Amino acid sequence: MSALLVLACAGEPTPVDSAPTVPHMSAERLLTRASLDLRRHRPAPEELAAVAADPDAVDDYIADYLQDPGFGAAVRDWFAVPYRTLLDDWPRRAADYGLGDEPGFARAIGEEPLRILSTIATEDLPYTTLVTADWTMANEVLASAWPIDYSDGASGWQQARYTDGRPPAGVLSTNGLWWRYETSRTNKNRSRAAALSRILLCDDFLDRTITFDREVDLSDEQVAAEALVNNPGCVSCHASLDPLASYLGGFYFPKKSGVAEMTVYHPEREDIWRWLTGAPPAYFGEPGETLTDLGHQIAADPRFIECAVEQTWTFMLQREPALSDIPALSAAREDFLAGGLTLRALAASVVQADDYRAEHDLKLMSPDLLASQVEALTGFTFVSEGYDLMRTDTLGLRALAGGADGNFVTERAASPTATTVLVQERLAQAAANHVVAQDRAGADRRLLTLVDPDSFPPEDLARAQLVELHQRILSATPDAESEDELYALLLDVAETTGQPHLAWVSVITVMMRDPSFVMY
Repeated sequence: MSALLVLACAGEPTPVDSAPTVPHMSAERLLTRASLDLRRHRPAPEELAAVAADPDAVDDYIADYLQDPGFGAAVRDWFAVPYRTLLDDWPRRAADYGLGDEPGFARAIGEEPLRILSTIATEDLPYTTLVTADWTMANEVLASAWPIDYSDGASGWQQARYTDGRPPAGVLSTNGLWWRYETSRTNKNRSRAAALSRILLCDDFLDRTITFDREVDLSDEQVAAEALVNNPGCVSCHASLDPLASYLGGFYFPKKSGVAEMTVYHPEREDIWRWLTGAPPAYFGEPGETLTDLGHQIAADPRFIECAVEQTWTFMLQREPALSDIPALSAAREDFLAGGLTLRALAASVVQADDYRAEHDLKLMSPDLLASQVEALTGFTFVSEGYDLMRTDTLGLRALAGGADGNFVTERAASPTATTVLVQERLAQAAANHVVAQDRAGADRRLLTLVDPDSFPPEDLARAQLVELHQRILSATPDAESEDELYALLLDVAETTGQPHLAWVSVITVMMRDPSFVMY
């Protein structure tokens, strides 16, 4: 149940004390955390130096980070866990549509709902657009398979519209959502309705406590149907679940349906609830008729806004809200409302929270964020046979790296494990080799900006490069002991191999294997 619902039952909210209740992290650490959370890469050494000299400047930098183009990708990452749409395997494959890019097709399906969210975020649209928009997001892959109005010759993710007559209801009208959440002839769209409640309202029907008569024979279809109407344990959920499911008739295609069946909306089935649940469409007691009605009912529900606050809080702090967080959650909700329900306003509020800035709290990066910061630093992406290994599981490492696959693993790891450390090691080795090879070949160097990778430099220049690398990779200036250890490693590998560039590969690998590279 929403923590903010508890607040609503508790009378007036407790005022939020403007003074910190917990010790805050340093300005440099806060800058690093905010940069990674809001724009997917680390701050530049110059930015770190600026806030070290003037800690009060950190909030100005954070305000700039909120305007960064990377904010959209951050939003997709924080909503990926509740939506669970980033699957590798779908009921239909690219080949079913005559397409050859299987990894790209699978990724695009799962990203459709998340791209709507990130567009709402980057264009400062009100969050209610999520369930009321008359558009979706599509790229050339989805446009080649589904009935979508997409400009000829265009490429990349763009706003588009379905052309099969489906009602405008934002994410509720997307194939990406309903391919992820299928139904069956016996389930009758109920699991889909439960998914909507969990994702958009933070109200999970499966978490409800019920008292159920174990003598009821649910293997008998007629007995089960009567229980849904008459048994108090069943009615407690199904009285609201079944009418919610009745809105979704146009997407009723049981599992293992054909390609055409799953591709288009079916307006002729909007009244199929009469033969499925028998419950007229209604939203927790409020009658409606169409999917558009449902979108507007959700948009008007206070739980919809409260859920967005809690999901953002959970991502930004990497933990579920507690009762002690209610004042801060209430403040974030008010800022969200005052900011026109833009996700930028919500994120800006959460990063001001004491708990976000707490000195003792560290977060483990998601695989997506780890891959993003490595690419920003080195230009390296861990790709094999078209699959992004940090963002998939079919041929990839996502779950091993602590990620959620949206199906069997639905929550991300909150602390390092043996496999997350191993993935970090392999990624560090591959990225270090890549960036040094690139810096050897080109004039526009990414990391080795002060030295020639193929010639061992004088000690003072080598140490200067080590300090800069430490600042770029770990967002901190090394202390004297750490600097000496890095220089000793550099010298040892160069002397042992006779190849200075391998010494730089070793140093960069060691830095990217440091715990502070993934814990921030």
